[in-house]
Amino acid sequence: MPNTDCYAFLKAILAKEYEANHYRGDAAHPHHAQVVITISRDFGAGGELIGNALSECLGIPLYDREILRLIAERSKTSEFHVELHDEQVTSGITAAISSMLTGAANHIAHYRKYLYDVVKDLAKKDAILIGRGAHLILNGEKAFRIRVIAPLETCVQRVMAETGASRRAAEKQVLEVNSQRHQSIKKLFGDHDRQVSLNNAENFDLVLNTDQIPPEQAAPVILMALRAAGYHLFEAAPTK
Repeated sequence: MPNTDCYAFLKAILAKEYEANHYRGDAAHPHHAQVVITISRDFGAGGELIGNALSECLGIPLYDREILRLIAERSKTSEFHVELHDEQVTSGITAAISSMLTGAANHIAHYRKYLYDVVKDLAKKDAILIGRGAHLILNGEKAFRIRVIAPLETCVQRVMAETGASRRAAEKQVLEVNSQRHQSIKKLFGDHDRQVSLNNAENFDLVLNTDQIPPEQAAPVILMALRAAGYHLFEAAPTK
């Protein structure tokens, strides 16, 4: 279990070094130092699996589609309309069609405003934020930004294993979803591809290739990176 592996790692490495006995995921000993993590991921690379493992291990809430629900709630529109601007929306939907559906001429600007507001509010407390350009929205703020990638073939094989899709269908889905995510970032955060591109490693604190480090084993690596970046994942034992 990922949760067990994370705790074993903390006890064997971090706790031993600092003689700690209170862990972030231990509800009986809550830690007050804030931790905000963003995860940008290739489809099929395992970013959601890693996010869930970190959430369980650290006792931090994870927000993925919940972000869309909150945007819909604030904008007083349906979640379906919000999905039109989401990172996995079909790229063939034009601005004109989307505008008719939402009834807002400046629909992208509205969506971006609510997206910024929701992400910034969630980041006021412990949070793991999946996708939606959260790493760019929180630029300059205290957050640990992770990019999860994998070669095309690795992603295709994982999608085939998870969904039972044919190789052709799985490859088509991986390519389309990743293209949509890249286009969404470009549309929402600017036309300067090099600066906002998901391929720009400078926008992230850690880029993880899950072809080399499987998603099931990635959480301990990220915990070590968080510790090196100055995040407190445990409390030292009280001195007597």
